[in-house]
Amino acid sequence: MAGSRPAPAPGRRVLGRVRRIVSPERLYLAALGLTGLAALVSVTLPAAERGELAANMVSATVGAALGGLSVDTFLLSRPAGWIVSRGRLWIAGILTVSLGLTALAAALLTTLAGLGSHPVGIGAGCALTVFNAAASLGLRLKRFWFVYTMRALGGAVLVAGYGLLWLGHRLDGGLWSVLWLGVQVATATVLGVAVLGWARRFGPVPAATAGRTEYRADLLAVGRLHVGVCAQMLTYRLSQVLVARFAGAGALGVFALAVAALEFAQSGAVVRAQRILAERDPDAIGDHGREVVRSALPIAALAVIGLAVLGVLAPDYHDAWIFGLLLLPGTLALSAGKTWSAALLKRAGEQATTAVALVTMSVSVVLYVLLIPWAGALGAAVASSVAYGVYALRTRQRLQRSTHLLVNRMA
Repeated sequence: MAGSRPAPAPGRRVLGRVRRIVSPERLYLAALGLTGLAALVSVTLPAAERGELAANMVSATVGAALGGLSVDTFLLSRPAGWIVSRGRLWIAGILTVSLGLTALAAALLTTLAGLGSHPVGIGAGCALTVFNAAASLGLRLKRFWFVYTMRALGGAVLVAGYGLLWLGHRLDGGLWSVLWLGVQVATATVLGVAVLGWARRFGPVPAATAGRTEYRADLLAVGRLHVGVCAQMLTYRLSQVLVARFAGAGALGVFALAVAALEFAQSGAVVRAQRILAERDPDAIGDHGREVVRSALPIAALAVIGLAVLGVLAPDYHDAWIFGLLLLPGTLALSAGKTWSAALLKRAGEQATTAVALVTMSVSVVLYVLLIPWAGALGAAVASSVAYGVYALRTRQRLQRSTHLLVNRMA
């Protein structure tokens, strides 16, 4: 028939069906599940070897968070047309600076921990920075399916690689760290090349039209956003660096496992916070703190029970349930705090949430420095729970104050 479109190739039809069945949301959940499975498989390592793996991971992830200038969130938050108006050199310059700072931060954290490999920490940190930036650019182009597929594939390859090393009786934390590094580099490379390929389809990029005022505004926006992110990351992860330094690899391996297990209980809070951020009317935002705590409590309790069972099966991890129990109150407070923080951001802006993050970081750092050298991982668990409680309390107070101010302005 004249004018009719040619039928799609069989491969494209199959791919289309798969995309209709496997939504980006499901892929994202699969990626999270595979990450959790990788953490579970790593329990087959002796605690000290798992501690070395955890040290490399925390140096890389915190290094990427501190040095990466929150480029991923910054790129996602830019308005339409921002990339064209700024030009490729400006974006490349931001990424180059962030990679240099990431390498420096990862190296310093590895040195502070006294555990792990500098090449692994630096390499993985830079790979994470590249992947996060490329993922943000991909999401701006609405390539959700591809970005989340890469996350899921990376997790699947990591689980398979861990399994093969375990079957081969290669229970070496350093070797497992190199495998983890390889997966981060591979996923970052594939996604980065894909983004460059998508960009080429748009043809030549016109000359940048932004002036000094716009570039200065970009730097200020990065600074305001990044301060809060850094404060939160230090609150959440500095404890593991100090446990490695003062308590050793074995204690870190057990403590990091407990932290990972309790973080699953916060998944409901993350979803609720995302829904709050998506709400366009600040007056329609309710208080979901109790609801989130009620949903997090049974999951956190099951996590502690699971850690206790693991301790029976693997004696190296017999203290994991104690750390989990000490972290449980803080986990519940943090779950409520994340929903209150999202509401506070909608009502009062980034300055209010950044102020809370800085207060919480100050409290947590003091507690970590005082308790971890004295009590090791037990001190880290107690300090973390107290810091998370302070975060929830301060966020709640600022939210109530912002609500009162809003009511007064409306009156």
